[in-house]
Amino acid sequence: MNPFYESQNNIFDVFESKNLEFPEHLHSHIEITFVCKGKLTVRIMGRPWELTEGDCVVIFPQQVHSYQSMEENLTRLFLLDYSLAGSYLNSIRTYVPSCPFILSKNLPEDAMLAIKRLCKLACNRLEPNDFAVCSAWVQVLFAAIFPLLMLEKRNQSEGEELVCRLLQYIMAHFQEPLTLEILARKLHISKYYISHIFSNRLKINFRQYLNRIRLEYVIQLMKTTTSSLTDLWAEAGFNSQRSFNRVFVDVIGMTPMEYRKCLACAYKVLPPEDDLYKNTV
Repeated sequence: MNPFYESQNNIFDVFESKNLEFPEHLHSHIEITFVCKGKLTVRIMGRPWELTEGDCVVIFPQQVHSYQSMEENLTRLFLLDYSLAGSYLNSIRTYVPSCPFILSKNLPEDAMLAIKRLCKLACNRLEPNDFAVCSAWVQVLFAAIFPLLMLEKRNQSEGEELVCRLLQYIMAHFQEPLTLEILARKLHISKYYISHIFSNRLKINFRQYLNRIRLEYVIQLMKTTTSSLTDLWAEAGFNSQRSFNRVFVDVIGMTPMEYRKCLACAYKVLPPEDDLYKNTV
């Protein structure tokens, strides 16, 4: 499963990533990202936050965000569904953190305990009767960290709402043929204004962004399936093997075949509970 796409099937997941990089995106889950080693820049709604070892950031649903690695790093991402929020659901829908960044030294013990228990649950496939336990631990986590986030009323500008609409459409249709003209027609705005959003707000051109989204989709499938590369690049929306290979080498620094040979484990990796976040406390 790819944590960066809107279509989520699980109510709760934990993912490990090395040297996390991903352009602006958004989804319907609550995302909590911990830096276990190294440094990471997280940009949320255009504002950058620099995380170092042990720090974490809390990203509410429908907040546009991106990741850029400052150096070698190891991160763990928790993805939580709305349905787990319990009494915090209204706050999540109504507010956003004005300070989503939490230093490692400020993480309460209750938060770390909840994280360890949730990670243990995620190690196994959740059964229907595990939902209540999972929700309870999520609410313990929220009770510990929400006072540190300084929540403020959601108040997106018209420009930010348009960015959200644009990214939502691309993430829902990236496997289809997409052009600026198609986006302009579907969103009822000028293709020149869309191009302006990419170059000035997202700091990447449309074609590069679309190729990166498609590439990440292929990479996640390479980590979790044995499907042929031809099937994968075609499913992702690339129009030829040549264009796929070029994008892959430009971003990853090796060919798809070389990368597949280097894969030693699946994308989702969970350490033993006793070792979880030993670098974050």
